[in-house]
Amino acid sequence: MAESLNEIDYLTAKSILQRELSEHNLIKNGQLTCPELVRDKGETRIEFPAPGLNRSSLYECLLIIKNHIEYFRIHSIDSNFLTLQALNNNLFDTQNITKNIKFRFLFYSGSTKVEISKQSNYLESEILAILELFQYVFREDQKSEINPKEILNRLGIEVFDPLEAEIKGKIIDFDHIFGYESVKNEILETIVMPLKNPDIFNQVTNLTRKFPTNNRPRAILFEGEPGVGKTTMAKAVACLCKIPLVYVPIESIMSKYYGESAKNLSMIFDCAQLFPEALIFLDEIDSLAGKREDGMFEATKTMLSVLLRKLDGFGGKPGSITLGATNRKQDLDSALLSRFDKSIYFPLPNLEEVSAILSGYAIHLNDSERNQISALLPEYSGRKIKDFCDYVERKWATGLIEKSLPPSPPPLKLYLDVAEKEKNGF
Repeated sequence: MAESLNEIDYLTAKSILQRELSEHNLIKNGQLTCPELVRDKGETRIEFPAPGLNRSSLYECLLIIKNHIEYFRIHSIDSNFLTLQALNNNLFDTQNITKNIKFRFLFYSGSTKVEISKQSNYLESEILAILELFQYVFREDQKSEINPKEILNRLGIEVFDPLEAEIKGKIIDFDHIFGYESVKNEILETIVMPLKNPDIFNQVTNLTRKFPTNNRPRAILFEGEPGVGKTTMAKAVACLCKIPLVYVPIESIMSKYYGESAKNLSMIFDCAQLFPEALIFLDEIDSLAGKREDGMFEATKTMLSVLLRKLDGFGGKPGSITLGATNRKQDLDSALLSRFDKSIYFPLPNLEEVSAILSGYAIHLNDSERNQISALLPEYSGRKIKDFCDYVERKWATGLIEKSLPPSPPPLKLYLDVAEKEKNGF
């Protein structure tokens, strides 16, 4: 393989692998052991057992390798083993191809293992492939012992559990989202009903199609300006369907290290797969996957590749849906857009909806008074309306304290004065 600035010498590669793999101890010959990179007979090699490896998981292993190494070939194949070897970046260059990295998947005497070897220094991409491959195999073997919520929390991912929210009295449903009646109806029809009544949807498909397939959505895109309630709506869906919501903010994925972002994203989807049912909510998905024709860094291309593959795999699991959120749908890659069964638009609230939102934050005012305020809050999102009400309440409470007056709700005049000043830019 051609020389690369990302080459890592043997000692550094060994140190990286030992550090990353040390938290995953495997049982070998009755003792705990950690896979180790060794040098032997002119090549470096690492191997580890893979008890859970089967045809399905082997295919997943090949896709993991593909995420990090663009070109490879089948070096040798038999009923008991499969060996892959990386090709050079220039497919027409076959010089020293035998020195490139090899991945061997071995099936002997009821036991399976993975061997990885190379006759020269490893590349960053190859180290990342080894780490992701090992973590996948390790998780497959340890699934029954893994708590996906704990792993996701360590990655900085919030898991909103409706059952816990119900116990704490923090359940969220459509009553907590003021206005947006047409959006609610669309979500009820597209997401909630299929998740809560899968048998009925399957039966309808069986009665209408020559070759019945799953007609339930695998991915839905929430589109709209910041603050219009996309995240809150996702939590409401989770509560209505009583399944956990894996909330993935963009900052929890992005890393300054090459390849780490794709690895983080892959791990999030893998952990979410461990829930019997789940929703994944990818916030600001446009930051993860812009248009390829606009130009992309290699690391971003890798992350888009992982996202497309994971969307397909996660969407094939009954009772699980990916929700993406964006305010720049036009910036999304066309291949990614094609993965979404439907796009649901969250508009800025109109005057009637602003008044409905105010009914949740200013219950002491009547409809006529809320309508007066609404007329002064053009193009305000739900979040901005809440911020406006927060400010009015703080201003009124401060005045009560200064005048030693008992608590009372802010009068209409204060709402109108503040709204007028904001409208005029003060």
